[in-house]
Amino acid sequence: MPSLYLAGVESSGIFPVSEPKITMIETREDRSVVFEAKVDVKPEVEVKDYKGIKVDRPRTDVSDEDVERAVQQARERFATLEVVEGRPASQGDYLLFDYKAFADGIPEEGASGSDILIEIGAGDFLPGFDDQLVGARKGDIIDVVVNFPPDYAVRELAGKPATFRVIVKEIKTKVLPPMDDKLVKEISVFETVDQFKQDLRENIQKLKEMAAERELRQKVVDNLVDRTYVELPESMIMREVDREIENFAEKIRERGIDFEDYLKAAKTTRYELEKTFRPKIVRSLKALLVLEAVAEAENIEVSETEAEDYIRERVASAGGDPEKALEEIKKSGEMPVIMANMRLSRTVDFLVENAEIRGEVSGEDVAQSIEASDKLTSKSHAEETEAEMSESGSDSPAVDMDNSGASSESAASGLSPKENARLEARKESGEQGVPEVHHPSNGLGSENAGNAQEGLEEPGKKGDIKRGELG
Repeated sequence: MPSLYLAGVESSGIFPVSEPKITMIETREDRSVVFEAKVDVKPEVEVKDYKGIKVDRPRTDVSDEDVERAVQQARERFATLEVVEGRPASQGDYLLFDYKAFADGIPEEGASGSDILIEIGAGDFLPGFDDQLVGARKGDIIDVVVNFPPDYAVRELAGKPATFRVIVKEIKTKVLPPMDDKLVKEISVFETVDQFKQDLRENIQKLKEMAAERELRQKVVDNLVDRTYVELPESMIMREVDREIENFAEKIRERGIDFEDYLKAAKTTRYELEKTFRPKIVRSLKALLVLEAVAEAENIEVSETEAEDYIRERVASAGGDPEKALEEIKKSGEMPVIMANMRLSRTVDFLVENAEIRGEVSGEDVAQSIEASDKLTSKSHAEETEAEMSESGSDSPAVDMDNSGASSESAASGLSPKENARLEARKESGEQGVPEVHHPSNGLGSENAGNAQEGLEEPGKKGDIKRGELG
């Protein structure tokens, strides 16, 4: 029967988007059969007036405030920590502490840690944890009561309240270095603050232009989708909703948490998740169908050879082996998905190039901006292919409205590669700086974290106790 159904689909030229409902009508003496198959099909979309779409180009001017924020970020990267004496901890301070966790008054096995450093107010440990340490002093023993997140890595603790017995060992404050010529020479290739700021301004300008290009592309697509009627079959929507929820559930299970347990801990249901995912999925499906309709109308295609060249270029620029990567992609069967995404991206290029962009530049200038943005891209081949395939768990490819890639962290922070290398060298050499704060993303620390002090043995037993509110 399946082969007969597939033959019928091929001969009819339809594009099914749901599983068929098959009804037997007749079985004949010659063993031939007559059956009826009902199936939802891909909607036909008529796009109108997709040339000359009017959009405003976002502003890309760089203010003095933008530059000063980047200067502040550079100073933050090279800040040091100094021990605070004679005052309690406040927002923005760093706290060094030991802890032991209790659930229902019983110590949790392995749930302890020593010399943990967090920034108060950053929320990097557990939700509501560090807020309860405001006002603490060195030597204080404090009970902090919080709820573990529903997706916490330790299944037995997910969603449950716990008491953290905390001993404060040190309070530190972050000290920023002055932005002067000495610091500039140390962290960059420049000699003066003015030169450094000018370089920051130019980097910020590039980033704003890239962000403006992404926003412009999105505006063009949104404009066309909003004006185009698309009637989506419910089965098509639910197929994608179910797939999105299954992908989400798989990520939860990869962390060792049962999905049903997660839903209970989060006090939610599958139905609530469906309502959360549905609007974005409906929007994406509409955008996909609209862009495909434009591509068909304009005969926009991508050959396998073009896709192979694209992959080779991206992998080579990331320092990988192009032929090996290409072979792996073909074996995985993802080449059609990459080709489909490239076709959609070309379609968005076409719409932008033919749009009426009010404010700054022509379609030719937009194309040049896209090319310039690509040169600033720092994504590796793995990140690129993951981005292209991450939403391709469905038969529908991801709608790529941004082909400009992502800016590098160093560009975003205003630091050059040399500056970042200098920062990493400082870390490697042990030179004091602001260390990475600890958060218990994979549990509460090693079972032999060990040196938890005696005061951690039982909540409410010793010392200066401050009861936190249930977080």
